Amino acid sequence: MSIDVDFSLALNDRTGKLFLGKDIISSLGSRVTRVRYGRFHEFPHSDFMRRVAGRLTLKETVARVFRPRLSSLLPVIRDPRPTLHLDPLSVVRHRLEARDIVLCHDVGPITHPQYFAPGVHEFYVLAYDQIRRIKPHMVFVSKTTQQEFHRLYGDAYASSSVIYNPTRLGIKEGEGRAVDGVSSRFLLTVGSIGDRKNQARCIEAFAASGLAKEGWRYVIVGQREPGAEAAIELARQTAGVVMPGYTTDDELRWLYRNASGFVLMSLLEGFGMPVIEAIEYDLPCLVSRSSILTEIGGEAMVDADPLDTESIASGMRSLAGMSDGERAHRMSQARAHLVNFAREPILASWRQLVERIG
Repeated sequence: MSIDVDFSLALNDRTGKLFLGKDIISSLGSRVTRVRYGRFHEFPHSDFMRRVAGRLTLKETVARVFRPRLSSLLPVIRDPRPTLHLDPLSVVRHRLEARDIVLCHDVGPITHPQYFAPGVHEFYVLAYDQIRRIKPHMVFVSKTTQQEFHRLYGDAYASSSVIYNPTRLGIKEGEGRAVDGVSSRFLLTVGSIGDRKNQARCIEAFAASGLAKEGWRYVIVGQREPGAEAAIELARQTAGVVMPGYTTDDELRWLYRNASGFVLMSLLEGFGMPVIEAIEYDLPCLVSRSSILTEIGGEAMVDADPLDTESIASGMRSLAGMSDGERAHRMSQARAHLVNFAREPILASWRQLVERIG
């Protein structure tokens, strides 16, 4: 089967979605006839042109959501082949058909709009409304996301599959470089800083844990999203909390290699790739109880109530005080669980899906 791929998110997105999209396209190989980046058929050759193309694509999306009469002057996209949408948002620029495939990372913009930038909720409302009407082939990155989507938008789709995100190539390769201000024992959080990732409550929990008085540090790394300012200001006022800002790949490797434990008390996740990365570095993990992170991390996870500061503080103390024996047991469990995210079987599932629906 020959398909087209809409990879418009590559114009603006630098999260795990970007790496996943590249992996899928590479794996499908000659099955992909054309890749679209907005209205363009080639990825822009310079960063300036990428930003221009990204801005034009966003403007079209905004027009289709908020100014449908104006956007009707520009025909929707419809290729003769089925289209794989690597994010649901791209369907608003296409005439969606039941033979198409839509990859759904999460339904957070629908269920928790307060964690996203203004307008994102409305974008995805329109996208998911089209998906619900047309009922194409759906692929989800987790069982949790699949269940929540069908709870909201019903069943009877052309197909519904769960294909996990694969582990990334070369995640542990390369030199490490120490991060300024981080030299003692520390716990690590990697992920966008803001309300959704819950860092402010984690900072309060670290203060309540008393670990700073014992020489521990809590290092938080990530780009900003809504709610970041409050977390950053709280970090400045809290002893032992370090926010190094932008970190290079080498610095991130050093942090993973030298941390004593990993914390991700997110209130909303699409997948939670940082947990997988932490496991690859043999880090015990503290994650949000009864969330997608417990599905992704498996039984080896230490969990806590992400809305309860004392519960998080207790989890942090558990990481800091974990015995060598418990650490070895949990990491053995975690490494066994990683088989669910092995690259070749997952990418083979994508190839099999495209062949099957053809």
